Amino acid sequence: MLLNKKIILLLGLLTLGWSQEHWETAVYDSSIWSYYPAIAEPPGDWMSPDFDDSAWLQGVGGIGFGDNDDGTIIAGVSAVYIRVTFTISTIDEIATSLLHYDYDDGFIAYLNGQEILRSPNMRAPGTFVAFDGSVTAGHEANMYGDGLPEMKQISGDLLPSLIHSGENVLAVQVQNISATSSDLTGRFWLSFSIMDGSTQFGEVPEWFFSPQPFISLLPLILIDTEGQSIPDEPKIHSMMRVIDNGPGMENNINDPSTGYNGHIGIEIRGASSQMFPKKQFAVETRDEAGENLNVELMGFPSENDWILHAPYSDKTLIRNDLVYTLARQTGNYASRTKAFELFTNGEYQGVYILMEKVKRDNNRIDVAKLNPDEIAGDDLTGGYIIKVDKWAGENTDRWFSEPSLPQYGGVYYQYHYPAADDIAPEQESYIQNYVDEFEQMFEDGSYLNPQTGYIDKIDFQQFIDYAIMQEFAKNVDGYRLSSFIYKDKDSNDPRLHTGPVWDFNLAFGNANYYDGSNTAGWYMDTDFGTDPWRIPFWWDLIWGDETFRFAFNARWQDLRGGVLSNDHVMDMVDSLVGNLGPAIDRNFEVWPVIGEYVWPNAYIGETYAHELNYLRDWVTSRLIWMDSQTQELGIEAPEHHHVLSAYPNPFNPSQNIQMYISQPGLAQMRILDIRGRLVRVISGVADENGLLTLQWDGKSTSSKELPGGVYFLVHQDAYLSSVYKVTLLR
Repeated sequence: MLLNKKIILLLGLLTLGWSQEHWETAVYDSSIWSYYPAIAEPPGDWMSPDFDDSAWLQGVGGIGFGDNDDGTIIAGVSAVYIRVTFTISTIDEIATSLLHYDYDDGFIAYLNGQEILRSPNMRAPGTFVAFDGSVTAGHEANMYGDGLPEMKQISGDLLPSLIHSGENVLAVQVQNISATSSDLTGRFWLSFSIMDGSTQFGEVPEWFFSPQPFISLLPLILIDTEGQSIPDEPKIHSMMRVIDNGPGMENNINDPSTGYNGHIGIEIRGASSQMFPKKQFAVETRDEAGENLNVELMGFPSENDWILHAPYSDKTLIRNDLVYTLARQTGNYASRTKAFELFTNGEYQGVYILMEKVKRDNNRIDVAKLNPDEIAGDDLTGGYIIKVDKWAGENTDRWFSEPSLPQYGGVYYQYHYPAADDIAPEQESYIQNYVDEFEQMFEDGSYLNPQTGYIDKIDFQQFIDYAIMQEFAKNVDGYRLSSFIYKDKDSNDPRLHTGPVWDFNLAFGNANYYDGSNTAGWYMDTDFGTDPWRIPFWWDLIWGDETFRFAFNARWQDLRGGVLSNDHVMDMVDSLVGNLGPAIDRNFEVWPVIGEYVWPNAYIGETYAHELNYLRDWVTSRLIWMDSQTQELGIEAPEHHHVLSAYPNPFNPSQNIQMYISQPGLAQMRILDIRGRLVRVISGVADENGLLTLQWDGKSTSSKELPGGVYFLVHQDAYLSSVYKVTLLR
């Protein structure tokens, strides 16, 4: 990395509550410390202010042996316990505090009996470590080799609960990797920022770095893992602060918390993205007891599950943000997004995107809550969220379905809601059977039946909008990975739904496989070869149905006049980039990937501007290509089916529709609005000559008057036979 991590640490951990005047040091490593080289476990209250340490030894810090970096040399031991007192005349003018430390091999530090920090190799915070225990890994001191100490900021929000006017105690358990190790050291300094010009302590050490303000127009999130490393799973307890002063306002790391200041659980998330050094995280906001706590984070609706997305291979930093924003503007739910800058344990991590985790919620995927005891009747029918994604092994949180159609591969389904640990056996059977019946309709060909086919069994418009976003972005993970389907209770909505759109960091020409960089070609037509993670076969059959394609075309042209117009899309790109501002340069200082290949980049720009221009050019070319494929709304009808006329046209309040079919029998006409939504089905029986006249009164299936505008008359038998454009006047 281009920025020295030590400098970042010193610049990043800054005051959290009040304005800063100057720094003073209350405890030095060279102070006189009481110490106990442990040959047995000390009393349990050894770190508290009331403990009598008069029987302990005293000496100049640091306390230890080896490497010639200690003021007091002791014999080899597994641990040494050290204490020092300091006096605060008044806490009223103290803003915040810094603990500097240099150690070999581990430590746990206490302020007036409360743990404030432990090294990452000393197990979880609050965990007891015996005097003859050991650290999980060794750690070498820095300063004997002319390095800098490490540093921990004690939050100004927490400090009043840790210190008081009068005598205070800093106590530290310094742990060795083993009793036979050749070195052990613990060197500690405790400093305070004083708001006014008064003097309470001494001068800071000569190496002391005065923290400098970090100011951004983006919100700031600061996470303190309390000395722990963040694992893949499970979530570890940490603390999180949010500084978000509002649009257009500066966010200074010195500012008080404005968005959130409390407990979280955090873990690394993602699949292939875990290979990148810039990690993305799943965060759960919690109360003091560790239970879920719903909060309105950065203005998002109240919830407790959040994603801290880390754009890395996407060097524009905006691909996910762009797609989710456009998808919401089409009228569908997609995760809300907000860019921010992240610090973990005082170390700057760059530009991140706050996103809502995909889950059941009235403000996210709005399906009914499904309790474990709801195992019969309408209760059993919803809500369910299923994820189509990669998986391996024989885990019970998923199932594999293989169609009887030999030209297609199987589909991997995962229980997303309820989770596998929560879903009742009856619920598991219901949703599997529901999906099986849905698939069977496509396997036996009945999905094209005008009365019982797929169109009325899915949210037709939502499926169209979802496909449009996947194809527009040519998302190489589209449909087949990180994809969701869901179902509500029958009493609310018996249809199958798809979405929300998710995981587009490899979209818009950012992948060098599956023709991802080519602005031409439908992604749905991709040849995946032997890849087991293919587009579900029923998506392919839906795509091949000309009724769907017609509605797709109609909806595309509608969106091209607004949400997906060239001007609007480019305005969105400019807005998202402009919002990032100087944070772009800061991000690439700490993650210098510009000009470097990051899997699976199809393009490598030498500057950020090159990356952004590539995105703009790719999107423009893609829009032009899709226009070339979707401009003709009419589809040539076979000779044996067609609409002879619809009159009057335009009409109000009703019109007659004359049709001809090749033989007598039932005929059905579907009416779609300009967005491709099915609004009415009318039917009749043709006479012996194949002629019939249908009448449409300009109303929907529920007999509500439809608004004026363009509608399409679509006749379907086993395939689309004709499309006729009419205009309703109001």
